[in-house]
Amino acid sequence: MSEHRDNSHWVQNIMHKPTVSFTVNHKIFEGTARIVDQNIESNLSTEVSNLMNVKYGSDEGLILELIPG
Repeated sequence: MSEHRDNSHWVQNIMHKPTVSFTVNHKIFEGTARIVDQNIESNLSTEVSNLMNVKYGSDEGLILELIPG
């Protein structure tokens, strides 16, 4: 989730070129990233927002999905 929405440079980079690499538990993945459309994917965006609010006390921001592969 990007607190600064599409003003964040990393989000702008993904919008330009969605190919990404990311690390989870010291394992590196190659894949793509995409912005989750909160109007079309309301169930997913609600679930992510709820999890973010519980963990960080905030659910404001742009939700992005990282897809390995």
